[in-house]
Amino acid sequence: MPRTDVDFSFRKSVPAYWFLKWEFLLLLWTLALPGPLSAQLPKISPGTAKNQDSQSREEPDSRASTTTEQGRWTSFLGNQRNGISDETGLNVNWNEHKPSVLWREPLGGGYSSMVIAEGKLWTMATHLNHDYIICLDALSGKKLWSTRGAPTYLDNQRQARGPRSTPTWHAGKLYCLLPAGDLLCLTADTGRILWKVNIFAISGAPRQEQKTIYYWGMSASPLIEGDLVILQPGGSANNSVIAVHKDTGKLVWSAGTDPPGYASPIVIEAENQRQIIVPTGQSILSLNPKEGSLLWRVVWGNKYNCNCATPVWNEDSLFISSAYGTGSMRFALTLQNEELRPISRWKNLSMQNQFATSIIKDGYIYGPHGDLATVTYRCLDMQRGEVQWISRRVGKCTQIAAQGHLICLTEQGTLVLVEANPTEYREKGKLTGLLEFKAWAHPALANHRLYLRDEKRILCLDLKEK
Repeated sequence: MPRTDVDFSFRKSVPAYWFLKWEFLLLLWTLALPGPLSAQLPKISPGTAKNQDSQSREEPDSRASTTTEQGRWTSFLGNQRNGISDETGLNVNWNEHKPSVLWREPLGGGYSSMVIAEGKLWTMATHLNHDYIICLDALSGKKLWSTRGAPTYLDNQRQARGPRSTPTWHAGKLYCLLPAGDLLCLTADTGRILWKVNIFAISGAPRQEQKTIYYWGMSASPLIEGDLVILQPGGSANNSVIAVHKDTGKLVWSAGTDPPGYASPIVIEAENQRQIIVPTGQSILSLNPKEGSLLWRVVWGNKYNCNCATPVWNEDSLFISSAYGTGSMRFALTLQNEELRPISRWKNLSMQNQFATSIIKDGYIYGPHGDLATVTYRCLDMQRGEVQWISRRVGKCTQIAAQGHLICLTEQGTLVLVEANPTEYREKGKLTGLLEFKAWAHPALANHRLYLRDEKRILCLDLKEK
């Protein structure tokens, strides 16, 4: 079947480089006023949908990293990679019951979030001239071990050091991607390195800092799918996305020709087809997990290749959002003549996520909108993409959701609790002075404890209902 392409990109102006040099640095590496545009067919490369039975078989515990369990937060944006925790029994009225700090520990530079399992917490940080994988006791904050991963990374503009992506915990192992492409598999309990590869070396993709000044290091967090670890070095010769075996680090397949983005891949199922959704620098790709074959491609992004917010799958449609004039879109995945195709439901400029991923709750989208100028916090109707309300009380932030509420961490280190209410902005509490600028790492929640970090320290809050 020949490839068919229909452009689905916005053509909006983006701030010039000199302005980005100072303001754009506030991006998290992974890491406009409402103006609906008429929907049109996305630019796609269709492929033949395959029955789920033809997909790779998985061992019984191979999807443990996506199992929702009390006391676990096993990947970037949680167990389901959508920023939502299923925990209950939480304190969601901070105005009456202010959460207490259980422990606070020094950490080091970097923007990696935290993963939690089996009573332990793992993250990554820089110390002196190296980046480390670090393990703490989740209850006490006591350091259990640290493993040196790679020389400290400094981005092309020499603005920020340290790791960007978040480790992934799976079946007692950690999978950690460092900014210069070093991928490590470690034992989660001891930090012993089982194998280590460089994703540029094994894929043949050129190191991105050698190609463009707009480069902030590998930021996408590893995705475990069956026996594979999915990553995106961003090569242009069928090596934009790669899969390596989770037990050996050996290359299994490679696909695509797009430059890398900064957002993390997810896995979904639609029309009986299990798919890996990869946000690249210029598009959203859907790949067959077994061999990496292309199912479809949507053109998406801006001239800086800055797609930083992770796509969100919601029952029957995919939501994507990017800043710098790109906007957001919801599209469904349908079969047409045995080809899987993305069909736009709406596309507009009402939500532009810079580096934080939006939360979808009960048919509504919540998230920060904006990039270089004023950032507002917004609620959109999922069905039509219409703005329900706008607030300036949160601003630029990362976020997760739990028990009908949004937990927002501003880049200045203020924690805000907002009710997931589509009718109005309703704040349920605010904690100031917890952290300092730059607090760009997403919060993590496990066992009624909320974990936060900035470039200097990590802390744990008690969120158990009183």
